[in-house]
Amino acid sequence: MLTKRMQVQFIADRMAGLSVQVDARHFAQPWLACWNAITSAPKGQEHEALHKATEGLPEQKEILQAILGARPGYVPGFQSLKDLGPELPPIEWVWKDYIPRGLLSVLGASQGSGKSFVGLDLAHRIIHNQGFPDGTPIARPGASVVYVEAENVPQLMYGRSNDYLTDQSRIFPMLPDQGEMIDLGLPKYQDRLTEMVGGLKPELIILDSLSSMHSRGQNNVEDLRALVGYLTRLAGWGNCGLLLIHHIRKPPSGQRMANVDFDTQDLSGSGYITQQARVVMGLRGVQTGPEFDPNGPRELKVLKSNLGAYPRPLGFVFEQLYPEGARLKWKTEAPREYREPTQMDVCREWLEDTLRENPQGLQPKEVLKMGTEQGFSRSMLFRARRELSVHIQNTRGRQAPDNAWRWSDTPVELEEEE
Repeated sequence: MLTKRMQVQFIADRMAGLSVQVDARHFAQPWLACWNAITSAPKGQEHEALHKATEGLPEQKEILQAILGARPGYVPGFQSLKDLGPELPPIEWVWKDYIPRGLLSVLGASQGSGKSFVGLDLAHRIIHNQGFPDGTPIARPGASVVYVEAENVPQLMYGRSNDYLTDQSRIFPMLPDQGEMIDLGLPKYQDRLTEMVGGLKPELIILDSLSSMHSRGQNNVEDLRALVGYLTRLAGWGNCGLLLIHHIRKPPSGQRMANVDFDTQDLSGSGYITQQARVVMGLRGVQTGPEFDPNGPRELKVLKSNLGAYPRPLGFVFEQLYPEGARLKWKTEAPREYREPTQMDVCREWLEDTLRENPQGLQPKEVLKMGTEQGFSRSMLFRARRELSVHIQNTRGRQAPDNAWRWSDTPVELEEEE
């Protein structure tokens, strides 16, 4: 497989009398005809043979100019990674492990999960130098944030930023023309955003959300290639973070969108979006009790990273303000998913409650009799005793006839139980 440049170079080298090692079967027309003509021509008559071989071709002039203009013996230089390395800039971060500088990040979430709250929370932290949720310091305290809210309801952004007491002079929403919606597939809105980035030098651009700001949809790779290419160039040119908020697909019937545990393939539209993002995060609600609470805790975790190790998931809850409004209260540990209690869980809970209700203690045979009446087997009761052993004291030696089990909130020395 030879490129046009390679074919032209081989022909020029051969005409100059240089040794050329190439298989003629790899040439394509019209270069194959030129090669055959000069290799079969008598020595010194190569130019005449070349002219004759291209005679009558509409592109004869361009062919001859390409061959005769090539520099015989030229070999293009290729830089190794060792050559390039010292000149390559290091990966920098707006938020370490979550939002790289100059590259595209995606935040996937369902509607109502709190993704816009997260965007404004991050903006507030940058503007007021409060550190990111995991304690990472702010690289550019007080820098501006550009927020593209495609549904064009700036009142929501204004109200929520009031709840945070954010310096609103550092948040810059991009607004559409009268009667329009923002469409970043159109050159005029790309130019508008580019001028904002060039003039404001923001630390972070937040685009909320992809489905609302691209009229050509999310499934056609060719359309997305143009948009994602623009966004990646913009982040690099502005040397800032770019967080693209994106929706997930509707989960199978019976699952709530707000708390479904999803991965990168569950985001709406073409996978090209997540392929081009260097970091993809997921935000979801977590059910921590028997009933799902739409205002319950959330989990933020990295679903994909091309730039390093995956950080541990974070959690937050909505802190209600009075008389109205809410802020996010972050935790460095993600909330734990609720699971239905097993029979063993019920047995342990019953044993603890029973011993607490009898602070003087109960003899093992009494516990076994009461437990079997509750439907627990003898082996399950002894297993529960072992699992709770740091809180259950023997009032006498464990084999003493008058020994009793007594609950202690202070951990006790472990003893083997038969």
